[in-house]
Amino acid sequence: MKRAYFWIIGILLAGGIIFGFWSISKRAYSAENALEASYQRGFFELIDQVNNLNLLISKSLVTSSDAQRIMTFTTIWHQAEGARTSLSQLPLGQRDMTNSQKFFAQLGDFSYSLSKKIVNGEEVTTDEWKKMENFKKYSQDLSRKLRELQNDVAAGRIKWENRAYAAGKMSKLPQAMADKFAVIDQKLKEEAPTITYDGPFSDHVENVKPMGVTGSAITESKAKEIAADFVDNPDKYRYDTGIAGRARGNIPAYSVELTRKGASAPEVMMDVSEKGGNVIWYLNTRAIGPQKIDLKASVDRARAFLSSRGFAGMEATGSLTQDGTITITFVPILNDILLYPDFIKVEVALDNGQIVGFDGAGYLTFHRTRSLPHIKISKSEVVNKINKNLKINRIRLALIPDSAMKEKLCYEVDGNLKDERYLVYINAENGLEEQILKIVETEKGTMTM
Repeated sequence: MKRAYFWIIGILLAGGIIFGFWSISKRAYSAENALEASYQRGFFELIDQVNNLNLLISKSLVTSSDAQRIMTFTTIWHQAEGARTSLSQLPLGQRDMTNSQKFFAQLGDFSYSLSKKIVNGEEVTTDEWKKMENFKKYSQDLSRKLRELQNDVAAGRIKWENRAYAAGKMSKLPQAMADKFAVIDQKLKEEAPTITYDGPFSDHVENVKPMGVTGSAITESKAKEIAADFVDNPDKYRYDTGIAGRARGNIPAYSVELTRKGASAPEVMMDVSEKGGNVIWYLNTRAIGPQKIDLKASVDRARAFLSSRGFAGMEATGSLTQDGTITITFVPILNDILLYPDFIKVEVALDNGQIVGFDGAGYLTFHRTRSLPHIKISKSEVVNKINKNLKINRIRLALIPDSAMKEKLCYEVDGNLKDERYLVYINAENGLEEQILKIVETEKGTMTM
């Protein structure tokens, strides 16, 4: 009888172990599938944006209406920026996508410069139209390569990750999507010529030395220590910290991975600059639960995080909600002046307020001690320059970049035209109207256009 009893206990224990292993594997499999789905969504958004760019460029080459050209060039600018954002959010690891980012940036800014030229009553030159034809040719090639990747995805021949859970073990897949993108990027470098013009992403600007990166070179050991201290870890998880490689680009960095004890894959990824040990960006890939906190609590949590990491005196200027998180853009304030070039983005999980994302690349590129110009225009003069149909809500000073990335001190006029909200920027030195942005309130957040 005793022997039968022990047999029953043994079977139950074995069953419990098997069930526990199955449950853990199932959760890991589900998490991997959820992550894969988010990557696919970003990929298809990029395909749509490139397809739209092809159509818009073609329209710009056909229309003879200046009004249509202005609208088309401005839309190209926004679509190109969207493509850059989609590309930057894909999990491409250590692959350097500089050429693709540069291509979208140049296309967008060149289009914007042409729209401004038409607004000012100037003619688009034959040489400039040839440059647009070049952009069309290479955007078509890019679209074709992306569709080929899309076919591979649809056929199940390729995934974002190099591995997948299968029958309780790790099985290797064909060449990863990230590697495919690296091939496309290199091809773009070899085939697409650099479009030279006086804009923010011309070579002399793109290769500018980051002004916010200071200090001495750090070791790999120090980079791991900085990463572990910087990441938001309210539950005090124990992480194994390792160096995944080196990141290239304007800010050379150590790529650091943080893996929970006992986990098979890293949960947090981060770049720490080799010089000075600055955190450039980080991303926590954990699953996000149901929303429990609101926008105000998220902003307060993000601001507190920034302050605790040495970024005090920051003001929230915009937000975007997506997939259970809210990404909030902050800029520093100096002597009551908003410093827009020195922006930082913070991503907050809406289930518990944890900081699951940080992007300080803009801050590290442009932040420095500045000698600001003297204000020669008064607020009352600004009010007289504003269209009388605009109801002014607030006027404050802001430092903004122009289309050539030169910084200009302006009055930011926040006003409404009936139920539409706008930001108008008036140069504080000469009174010229530098820029107008429309504020768009959506379910996902506040954006400018």
